[in-house]
This record gives sequence, structure tokens and C-alpha cells, in this order.
Amino acid sequence: MKQKTIPLLFLIIAVLLAAAFFMTRNFLSGNDSAPVRARIITPKISEAEESADAEESAAYERENYETFVPLLPTETLISVLTIDINNDTFDDEIIVVRKAGSAVLWIIPGIYDETTNVYKRAAEIQTEITRTKTFSYTGMDLIGDHRNALIYQGVTDDGNYVMKIYLFENNSEFINIGDFSSDGTIFIQQTERSESYELSLSRGESFSVWVYKSDRDSAAGQESGANQIQQEYRWNPASRRYELSQEIKVTANRLAARELSRIQDGTVETFAAFLNGLWYKTSNTDSNIRYLYFDYDNREIILLISDTQEVYEWEDSKLRHNGIYLTTVNESIATLHRRFDVALVSTDEIRITIRDDINMVIKENTLWDGQYKKLAVQHGIFDSTEEASESLETLVAEISKEDKWSTADGMTEISFSGSRYSLSGSGAAETGIFSAIKVGNYDVIQFRSDGIDSSLNEAYSAEFGKKTVTQTSGRRTVEQTVTDYDTIILTPVKITPDDCFAVEGRSLTLARSTSGE
Repeated sequence: MKQKTIPLLFLIIAVLLAAAFFMTRNFLSGNDSAPVRARIITPKISEAEESADAEESAAYERENYETFVPLLPTETLISVLTIDINNDTFDDEIIVVRKAGSAVLWIIPGIYDETTNVYKRAAEIQTEITRTKTFSYTGMDLIGDHRNALIYQGVTDDGNYVMKIYLFENNSEFINIGDFSSDGTIFIQQTERSESYELSLSRGESFSVWVYKSDRDSAAGQESGANQIQQEYRWNPASRRYELSQEIKVTANRLAARELSRIQDGTVETFAAFLNGLWYKTSNTDSNIRYLYFDYDNREIILLISDTQEVYEWEDSKLRHNGIYLTTVNESIATLHRRFDVALVSTDEIRITIRDDINMVIKENTLWDGQYKKLAVQHGIFDSTEEASESLETLVAEISKEDKWSTADGMTEISFSGSRYSLSGSGAAETGIFSAIKVGNYDVIQFRSDGIDSSLNEAYSAEFGKKTVTQTSGRRTVEQTVTDYDTIILTPVKITPDDCFAVEGRSLTLARSTSGE
């Protein structure tokens, strides 16, 4: 009897322990999951509670936005930049915030403390910029001492463009070493530095800052034709600031008073309407023509070359003495800013200077900088202006007829329809687009093939042939040379800003063969 009691006792103890274990686990599990279930199933009984819940969710998202610099309750984080600003080989964090009750953006440097492994807020920098899309900032070694300077730039509410440069000194504060403002454009002129600098073995050459602004001296502007001032600022190690090194006045062709008042009536809309449309660069260093398309209605500027195009959102416009200053943002890359400085040269010509964001390598002259002329579309064919010469209008009218044109040897035929052409013969076929423009005193036809290769040159000067006719006047018979509208002579040319000149290539003599033949 005693031997049967002992196993039974052990069995009862095991059952009690198992029951206690399961009860404890259920109790703990219930405590852990209860708050989660309560948050999920709590009903929204009013719009006020729903709004409060949305605000709580937004606040939660802001708290989880990654930044190591402690934010105040009144600050909203806009962007974060990670650079070594105090040259201690540790990355610091520079943040941009918007403060409650302040319309402008604020820059707050967070300096990394290696002893405590935290980011300490340094002295705040108040900017003049209110619109985030026109604002950008970066770090760059400007003076060549292997230290990053903090640079910010943007457009103020009054339309002026500003750039400010700061150095972090004495391990405590930021010192302003460059303060620039202009109604035009400001950019940093970067130059190549030596290999020893790249290896941190020597100092590098300091970068210059160029400022373009309107000439406010109206009397001098009327006498000399000056309408823009270029200022170069260079680093002065003695004063530890950027100081004016040289000043250049840039002149441009005068515009007729009536046309000037029409284009520049003081409103962005009128000047934008003048810019609307397609412009071509009159001088190109490579074989491809560069085009700019301004579309103010859709707030877009499109850069076209060959089969490539870049679309920029037209963010801000600022009129100046002889042109307009535009701030844009790349449609695909939101951090890529481009600033277009557009100056009037004549009623159908502009001069454009493009500046990229300061965190990119910038040269004083880019491939897009230069003179541009406008192309107006007429029946699918490009015409330079409303004031185009009669010869160009006649050329456009003649080639637009539904006829074919054959080369002198009869081996090749070309037909034109709208803004397109097609070529056939010698076992080859080709299609593409063409345009007719006035360059200097020449009528020029430009061809652009749909394919990679083309049997035609890119541009030809075009003129009608001549023929001799016999006319009878009374008793006299007179031979007279007249224009032959059934013959066009095409000579390969290279386009320059003001003219064009012949280049190597095969000249073509095209004879009309009517569609009925």
C-alpha cells in the first residue's frame, strides 16, 4: 500500500506544477498583448478624435525621422546633411528646420562629441530663405586648407539670390567668410587642384566666387550700353574673408525702345510669353545642336540634344535690368537645382548662362551657355521670327509643295511634308525632320535623321538656281537671268553665332519633279 501511494503523490505534484506553469504564461501573455489590442479596436466616435489621432500619428512619424541632433518641440525637420565640419575626422550632422512662428529656414549644426558619442547643437544660423525648393546647402573645401566650409544659397522673397559661406572655428562657432546677394546669379568657380592636395600633402588653390548683377547706374548704362556687372571675389587670408578682386561691365546690343518696352513691361508673364517656345543654340562645340524649350504655362524648361531631354520644373522667376533669372528643379532628381540667367541680346536672340547646384563641379562656361535664337513653328517648319526674310518664306513655301526633288544624277529623291523629309535611292532609305532658319544672310536647312546614320549633312545653305529666259519687248528680244524656283542648290555649312561658313561635304543640286510626273 505504501509503495502505491508514493507514485500517486508524485503524479499529483506534476499535474499541479504543469497547471501553474500554463496559468502563469497565459497571464503574462495577456498583459503584454492587452495594450496592443486596445489600440487597435478603440472606435473613433467623433471627427475631433479622428483629427487628434492623425496628429498623433504625424508626430510619431516625425519623431522617427532619422536625425541625431536633438530637436525642440517647436522645430520641424526639413533636411539632413552629414559632413565633417570641424575637421576632426568624425562626421557631423547639419540639419535644416522650420521653427514655429518663423517663416524662414534655420540651419542647426550638430557637432559630434567622441567622448560622449552624442551630437551637440552649435549656434543656430538664421537664413533669409522661406521656400524650401529654392534652398540648397552643402560642405566644400573652398579655401584649400582641407576643411569643409558650410555654404547655403537660395532665393529670398524679394527675388534676390543669396549665398553665404561659413567656417567653423575655435571649435565653438561659425564665422561668416562670404556674404553675397544679387538680382542675377552667383556661383563658385572651381578649378583643378594638384595631386599633392588630393593626397593631403599640401594646400590647394582657393576657389573664386563670381557675382553677376544688373548695372544700376542707368546713365552709364545708356551711354556705354552696359547692362550687367560681373564681380569676382577671392579669398583673403589676412582678413579671412572673401573680398572683391575685380569688376567687369558686360555690354549687350541695344534693343529698339518699342520692342524693349513690349518685352520688358515689368511683369514676369510678358517676359515668359516672349520666352515661350523653342530656342536653338547658334554655336555648338560638338556636332549636335542644343535646344531649349520654355513652357511657362506648364512651368517647365526642357533641354534637348540628340535623343536626350532633361525636364526642369520652373520654380521661381525674377526680372532684372535686361533679362530674367529663373530657378528650376530637375523633375527626376529633386536635389538637382539649375539656375538660368537669361539676358536679351535682340528681339529674337537671348544669351543664357546656366548654373548648377553648388555641390556639383561647375565650370565658368558650360556646353549649354551661349547665344540662342528662337524658332517659331509655321506649318510644321521652323521659321526664325515673324520678321523672317522673304527669301526664307519663299523657300519654305516651295519645298512645302507636294513635289519630289531629285539630285542631278537622278539617283536620289527627297520629299518634304510638314516638318519631315524622306530620302530614297542608291539602295538606301532615310526619314527624319528638318527645319528652315535664317543665319546671317543665308537661308539654312537643317536635317535630323530618325536613325543613327545619315547620308546628309546636318546643315545646308539653300538658294534657288538661276535660269536664262528670252523675253520679247516690242521688236527687241532680250535674254534675262531669273530665279529658277524648280532648282535648289544645297551647300554644306557650319553654323556660327552670327553667320555660317562652308565645310567639307557634297553639295546637292535638287530639281523639282512634280507629283504628276
